[in-house]
Amino acid sequence: MSTQVSFDVKIKSIPRDPRNTLIMACPEPSLASIVTIEYLVETLKMEEIGSIKPRNLVPVITVINGAAKIPYLLFYSKEHALVVIRQHMPIAPIAYRQFVNRVLDWAEDNGINRVVCLTSTSVLGDKELDTVYFVTEESHVDEYKNLGFVPLREATITGMEAVFLDAVLSRNINGVLLLAESKVLTTINKLLVSGKIASHRDLLTILNQTVGQYGPDVIAALKLVKAISKLINAEIPVDQLAEHANKYAFLIEKNLEEYMKPPKEEIPVYY
Repeated sequence: MSTQVSFDVKIKSIPRDPRNTLIMACPEPSLASIVTIEYLVETLKMEEIGSIKPRNLVPVITVINGAAKIPYLLFYSKEHALVVIRQHMPIAPIAYRQFVNRVLDWAEDNGINRVVCLTSTSVLGDKELDTVYFVTEESHVDEYKNLGFVPLREATITGMEAVFLDAVLSRNINGVLLLAESKVLTTINKLLVSGKIASHRDLLTILNQTVGQYGPDVIAALKLVKAISKLINAEIPVDQLAEHANKYAFLIEKNLEEYMKPPKEEIPVYY
């Protein structure tokens, strides 16, 4: 029996524009998607337009330099016809489908033509590439190929990414999942597969010992920022990205904890 989680939704309407695009994230321990969205908010000087708050889940507030940052806020740039959703931590699996559907309801009501979910994946070949992969409805495949993205050839997708795709592809919305390869996520998944990790704290300790002070995957975030530049046809400067990413290193432990929670089927992407 599914658990119903209600949401308080307070979001302003935005001007109808054929360019309107909404960007959300599937947070995971590389933090690539989280860093990308926060960087867009800061660099494009986006305006806060509302929030989606779960009513009966334990609230989590992140703090940076004394400033409280409420998760699940929406920001808008009229110049770029762009809306993004802050998601510092994953929505609980029991609520994520409802969360996505509330987002898509608002998107349809406001004439948003494209909804994008950002995530990262383990390295798919012998070495990490600058490629950004995509999964979308068959009728939109050529569109994303023409933007320079590469179709994901063969995969079984589970977890939040699968919920997003299942929800968006059933509507009259151009929905796409964008994936950047991450060496950090590759390392994490290899350690998990080894079966020698008892907790997220053990994993964090090993990462710090083997790859130095573990922080957000800036390289994967850079790929995603460049991908957004292509989508909105605007140059987004990336010179401050590494400095920006360091502000969010403290979120790694919480995302790692969520990533490792059973059931194992909730681990985002398998290949």
